[in-house]
Amino acid sequence: MSMIPVIALGSAGLYALAMIGMKLWWSAPGPGIALLIIAAIMVGALLEMTALRSERLGLIYVSILGAEVILIAGASLLYFGESFSTREVAGIGFVLLGAALAWT
Repeated sequence: MSMIPVIALGSAGLYALAMIGMKLWWSAPGPGIALLIIAAIMVGALLEMTALRSERLGLIYVSILGAEVILIAGASLLYFGESFSTREVAGIGFVLLGAALAWT
């Protein structure tokens, strides 16, 4: 079994963590959160490069983006209390549909 989907999911999780850290930066800036953002981006990129050694660029990009959308949307709703318009929900759906189609 290929580990590429797991590696791509790990990369997406780290990119999402960096994005959440960027959002939190405005309420509590400091060196700890800055290091978290930098480390998450660097390790996420390393995982992405690892996945790219064995798989096509387009497929990895779409899979990471699709997973990131789910993770960021979840954090937006559950942690930050944000909501989405109908248009935004449709956009999220299209990204997820594209990611699902790419892997089939």
